[in-house]
Amino acid sequence: MPNNNNPQKNPLSPKILQTLQDRPAISYPCEWEYRIIGENEDKIKAAIVEIMPRSFALELKNKSSGGRFISLAVKIAVNTEEERNEIFAKLTTHPEIKMVI
Repeated sequence: MPNNNNPQKNPLSPKILQTLQDRPAISYPCEWEYRIIGENEDKIKAAIVEIMPRSFALELKNKSSGGRFISLAVKIAVNTEEERNEIFAKLTTHPEIKMVI
């Protein structure tokens, strides 16, 4: 039988809590860069055009040694943290995009 007299523990580790507390203050609007990794450059570019709410700068950054993966840097002015997070969420869930940093 569980002991209900113990106070609940915070599910976040002390390291994660410290990271959240140490987050830098970001003033909006600001320019934000997303690093996007995938396999097909043309399809990734099409996904980026589909997702971005306004004009942006796009730069090819790296190709993997085997040539399978590429990374692109996308810079865009974001107006709020919510908008920044929404763009990130859309990028990370797109089937042509393997990873977003």
